[in-house]
Amino acid sequence: MFSADRRPSIAAQYLGLVPGSLHGMNILELGPLEGAHTYQLAKLGADRILSIEANSEAFLKCLIVKEILRTPRCRFLLGDCLKFLQINRDQFDMIFCSGILYHMENPFELIKAIAQHTDRVFLWTHYYDPDVPTGAGRKPKVVNCDGLELTLYEHIYGETTNSGQFWGGTMPSASWLEKAGIQRCFEHFGYQFSVHEDNPTQEAGPWITATALRQPTGAHG
Repeated sequence: MFSADRRPSIAAQYLGLVPGSLHGMNILELGPLEGAHTYQLAKLGADRILSIEANSEAFLKCLIVKEILRTPRCRFLLGDCLKFLQINRDQFDMIFCSGILYHMENPFELIKAIAQHTDRVFLWTHYYDPDVPTGAGRKPKVVNCDGLELTLYEHIYGETTNSGQFWGGTMPSASWLEKAGIQRCFEHFGYQFSVHEDNPTQEAGPWITATALRQPTGAHG
């Protein structure tokens, strides 16, 4: 995973200041897990990487990886990435958001918070598809978020949170969006949303690799 995972290189290809490179970029990474993507982002030339991890065991793994692979431009913090985004005012050249959105109780709130900090977003996430068996049985809930009507599908973690091998969210449940709903959220904040990979039949749930790009306008209120 430290070299074969394509996600960081896709981010560099579509979001780099120079296509294919992250040189000169200040990056915020949400949910680094064990730091594999962090290492790859650094190898692609990122000037600075700040990574926020909510799982204490994964956070410790990140610190170990940082020392072993010698990535001094990376900084890891333990905490809730949504709360960090909501109270922090720093701007970033890119936010790398992989494996996080579908663990949110309200994914719109994370996208809204991200939009306050960057014009470039890399996204890898599962999405809900009513035609895929793994998503069967989830009751839809229609919500209004800043004037945008969305349908959320609750995913309850259940006993998996006590297995000792759970790498999900910090709450007992999360809400998934349909693919079109994810796109509408980003477009609501002025981004051009592009899907680069779409796997609708993955056993754990359909997923996409996507980027969101917006014309720079400075800080966003």
